[in-house]
This record gives sequence, structure tokens and C-alpha cells, in this order.
Amino acid sequence: MSMNAAVIGAGIESVFAIKKAQSMGLKVTALDGDPDAAGLKYADASFVVDIRDSDKTAEILDKYRPEVILPVPIGRYLITAGAMNDRYGIKGVSYAAADLCTDKYAFHNCLSGNGLRDAEVCLLEKGKAVFDAQHLSYPLVMKPRFGSGSRGVSIYNDPASLKAAFMGNAVFDEDYIFESCIAGSEYGVDGICMDGIFHMILLREKMITPPPYRQCVAYFSADISDPFRKRTDEFMQAAVRAAGLRDCVMHADIIKQENGEPFVIEMSPRPSGHNLHNLFTTLASGVDELETFLRYVLGMEYSFEPSVNEPLMIGYFDMEGKVISVPEEEYIKKKYPLSDYKCNISAGDLLGSVKDGHSLMGRGYYILKAEDKGRLREYSEALKCEFEVEK
Repeated sequence: MSMNAAVIGAGIESVFAIKKAQSMGLKVTALDGDPDAAGLKYADASFVVDIRDSDKTAEILDKYRPEVILPVPIGRYLITAGAMNDRYGIKGVSYAAADLCTDKYAFHNCLSGNGLRDAEVCLLEKGKAVFDAQHLSYPLVMKPRFGSGSRGVSIYNDPASLKAAFMGNAVFDEDYIFESCIAGSEYGVDGICMDGIFHMILLREKMITPPPYRQCVAYFSADISDPFRKRTDEFMQAAVRAAGLRDCVMHADIIKQENGEPFVIEMSPRPSGHNLHNLFTTLASGVDELETFLRYVLGMEYSFEPSVNEPLMIGYFDMEGKVISVPEEEYIKKKYPLSDYKCNISAGDLLGSVKDGHSLMGRGYYILKAEDKGRLREYSEALKCEFEVEK
């Protein structure tokens, strides 16, 4: 008798999870509010339903009684997946933990209350044009209260720039938070929580665009022996405990502060997107975190110990302007030490400025392997120069 899995939110980044589950013998039921969601056509059973409504979601899934809810990159409505894990008593993120981690204001208050997040924060509620930010220090980070990822994130260096930004958008249609901008280098963390214990799989350093948008355009895998990895591992265990996370695939965005200590920007109890969990993390660590988690949930043998430790980089095509010419793929693959390459750019395309992850990810990616980060940077810049782009 086959086992059942469900995926709540069947966008393009769910396809990997659906195929992985099916390869392990699971029958997958996919739900999404968009009838054109990519994952719906790959699942064994598909339903168009408003996944914001947990009652309607449960009405469908009660017929299938899933053994696992597949972890996939999703924003605020990770809470629905949490509700279904609670409903069916299966291992996975709970509603309470999903609610906390997708509410940046509640998340800050939780970690701050446990001595794990030292930042000034204020809330601007939906529909209001006035808020008290007098006590905050600059620079400030502004971001949506709910969800995850880089959507809508901006940095303001002084009160004048903040005021100017609000003149044309005086009343917001969602909650926003403002918090102090912490100096340091940004990193991403991939890991798995098993019975409340955090297991780090990969630490990856980010390459960030300048303010105000500060978008990540590349990641470098960090050495397993890096002392910051050990310190981050210890910190993440404390943060996981404070947030009540028990069983989940997860990732976090953190800052290596000038004193060497980690500062958590946010934690998400679901896999990282942007071709990380499904591709780069596995190449850079030797661990397929999704398969490992499914094996854990289903009572199969698993290992979360990294077996690869070499310098890798995933880069995204962050050029700006009109594309005049695109190099041949065969030529690029012969010239550069690539582990993978996917380019969706064509001559004639107009590439806008990178303001969020969505504006970048559809262009493709490249994964380079070299002896150190310096060489990876050199190869990356040279590769992008193969594209003729007119600004």
C-alpha cells in the first residue's frame, strides 16, 4: 500500500519536492489557489483551492490522510502546512512555530525576550500613515511584517530619506516593521530540525548588492572548519529552542557581526528557494536535505552529515540593461569550471535593476567550483562579461 504526501503551495519551487517524494514511492496530492501553478501538473492528484483557508484545505486532505506534508519554499501560508501537520499528527512544522517564524514582529519579540536578538524594532500597522520611529537609530531596515524572503526590503540612512519614501505611499496595505540595520557580512544557513535538535548542513556566505535594496546575487559555500560555522550552529540551537521548532527543514538569514557573533535576520521552517535546497546545498554539502527529512519522517535510514567540503559558488545574472548578445552554452561550459549552468536570457531582453529575488531568479544561474573564494569571484565576473549588455 502506497503512502501519501501533500504539498500546500504548488508553485514552481514545489516541483523538486513532488518528484523527490514520488521517487521514494509516495503519492502526492498538490493544492494551490492558482490553476496554473507548475506543481499541479506533476502531482498524482491536484486541487485548486485557497490554501489560506485551512478548513477548505483539510476538507480535501481528509480524503488522503497524508503521512507527510512536503516542505517547500512558501511565505506566510506556511501556517496552513503547520495546521495540517497538527491535524494529522505527523512530523513537520507546527502551526504555532510557522505562525511565529512568518511574523517578523512576533519573531523578534520572541528571540529578543530570550536574549537572542539585540535590535530596535517598531511596527507600522496596515492602513496607518503615522508611526513612532523617533527612538530608532539609523540606518533603518524596512520590511513587510508577514512572510519571508527579500520582498519589499529597503534601507534608509536618515529621517529625510525615510520621509521622502513615504510621501507617495502614505498608507500601506499591509503591516511593516522598521528595525536597526546591523553591520556585518550576511550568510545563509541550511539545516534540519529533528526532535528539537538543529543539524547544520551548509553555511553559505552572501554577495549583496549595495543599498537601498541589498539583494543577494551569489552564495559561497563556507568551509566546514570555519569557526563562525561552529558559533552559528550553537546560536541556531538556542534560537530553534526559543522558537519552538521541533521537526522541519529550515533555513535562516544571519549576519556575522563585527565582533564575530551571529545576528539572526529571520528563520524559516521550510527549505530555501532560489535553487539552493534543490541544487546548490546538495552539491556543496553532499546532503539532499529534503530526502533526508522525508526519510526521517517516514522512519527510513538517513544521514545529515556533510560529505563534501570544497569551495562552490552559485551566481545569478545580475546584469542591467539591454542584452545585445548571449554566449553559446557549449562555449561557456568549456571555458569555465561549472558544476551547473542554466541561462534563460536572450538577445533583446531588457534586464531591469535587481530590487528583489523575483526580479532575478527567472534569469537562471551558474554554479562554479574553484580552489578558493577569490578565484570563484574572478570566474564569476569573467563569465558575466561574456554577455554583451548595453546600459
